Amino acid sequence: EKLNVTREEKKDGETAQQKDEYIVVFKRSVTRLILNEAELILALAEEFQMRVVTVSLENETFSSIVQVISGAAMLVSMHGAQLVTSLFLPRGAAVVELFPYAVNPEQYTPYKTLVTLPGMDLKYVAWRNTMEENSVAYPGRPVDQGGIGHLDKDEQERILASSEVPRHLCCENPEWLFRIYQDTRVNIPSLLEVLRQSLKTRPGLKKTRPASTVHPGRVREPHCQTSVQATNEAKLTVSWQ
Repeated sequence: EKLNVTREEKKDGETAQQKDEYIVVFKRSVTRLILNEAELILALAEEFQMRVVTVSLENETFSSIVQVISGAAMLVSMHGAQLVTSLFLPRGAAVVELFPYAVNPEQYTPYKTLVTLPGMDLKYVAWRNTMEENSVAYPGRPVDQGGIGHLDKDEQERILASSEVPRHLCCENPEWLFRIYQDTRVNIPSLLEVLRQSLKTRPGLKKTRPASTVHPGRVREPHCQTSVQATNEAKLTVSWQ
């Protein structure tokens, strides 16, 4: 409402074609590119018989992107902060998150968590590139864009040979940055198979909100206590009403 974004609801009896339901693909222009974006768009359009549009944070205003996403049946994007916009999707829509080579979706779940919150009523699908030849890495880039030239030779070679980023703390791990900033050529048959398995029914918008949604109440009487149990063990207790 604050962004002055409005969306027309699908009327009872309207088909997807009559309402012109569509798929949104997030376009990136600098890093983490989808190298075969045009092929991906055509494949999605043919598979779901929907129009596909692209949006870009680099070239469009946030409010205009929200306007488009708020009427989409599906949002497709490489892993990245732009996926927070999935909270504007209508109920019944699907979020498809694409992960570069060597990045395990099970270890990076903020958008899966968002999409599956009670009351969101969205579908979530993760696809992972498992073929190194479909990936383009940039070891010579600046450190904050995944460059690894500042590391010693042995560590560089280890990262280049690794097939999965090990678990790590957020968010400056050089191996994580190296892999997440790769460009990806999406294996179309592989992605479509994952979508067919995960989306048993065609994504479609639902007209009404749930009858009831549980929202957290105001936090009262918060308490935080710490205590040392032993030389190598400490305890933290947080409680609230």
